[in-house]
Amino acid sequence: MKWKSFFLTCFAVFLMVPTVQAATSISVVVNDRPIKTDVAPFIKNGTTFVPLRSIEQIEGISIKSWNNKTKTLVIAHPTKSMTFSVKPNQSESMLIKDNRVMVPIRFIAENFNSDVAWDANTKTVQVAKLNEETKANLNSDNLTTSRLAAITIPRITTLKELTGGQSSAGSFQLLFPEGESKAFFIIENSTIDYYKVKGNAAWLTWSGKIGGNENKFWITNSGISSEVGQRPKINDRLFFYKVSSHSGQSQYGYLSNTGKETILGSKDMNSLDELYPILEENEVDQMKKAE
Repeated sequence: MKWKSFFLTCFAVFLMVPTVQAATSISVVVNDRPIKTDVAPFIKNGTTFVPLRSIEQIEGISIKSWNNKTKTLVIAHPTKSMTFSVKPNQSESMLIKDNRVMVPIRFIAENFNSDVAWDANTKTVQVAKLNEETKANLNSDNLTTSRLAAITIPRITTLKELTGGQSSAGSFQLLFPEGESKAFFIIENSTIDYYKVKGNAAWLTWSGKIGGNENKFWITNSGISSEVGQRPKINDRLFFYKVSSHSGQSQYGYLSNTGKETILGSKDMNSLDELYPILEENEVDQMKKAE
């Protein structure tokens, strides 16, 4: 019986070990780029700490100085600098672990006007920070310039990923509410994702699995088999680009608020970077601005 008890105890520990490792494995992503660290990030009292050098991956942030004697750190940015020191039991303080300086990434990033989000599904810290040129493009009066910036800035998600969709074999669709640039849909691999631009990133606020007429996906109980997040309400037309990256071709047009599709034409387009204006929409947009 003792041997049986010992075996069961060891077996239970064996099962628990991977769970503990998975629970403590934390990833850091800055502007959609995974950051490699030589020391694993960790969470203490609800605060995520990362190796000091990791924060230099954030746009504009640099380590100005480190005083090993006083354990004082100065972090610089073109607009300001901040001083940190080791203060036990304070979430905004840095700390020393295994002779390495670890810093609270959310506190630092947000103090330098970055956006930070925690994805509990993948245990990932996401940081987004735009440079001034991108901000200017995002707020441009030119609809296409603003849209191009919106679809290429960092994306942040905290929603559970929907899986099991049919591959679209390199094709995708991009849709914008008429006259808007800071909200858009992407349809790919039988999944529809809806993003809204806020601050330094495009935030995924809704995701749905296509299960019917994809041209009516915004209508309740129509076109979607499963979803996460808050489905947006669409009252205007949706202007779209249907892109085939294999052929380098795209179709463009619009969906009415009843789901009727109108194709206006076609044009060469291999990637999001080659977004072009839809003249019929731009003419309406210019008329509205002139009113």
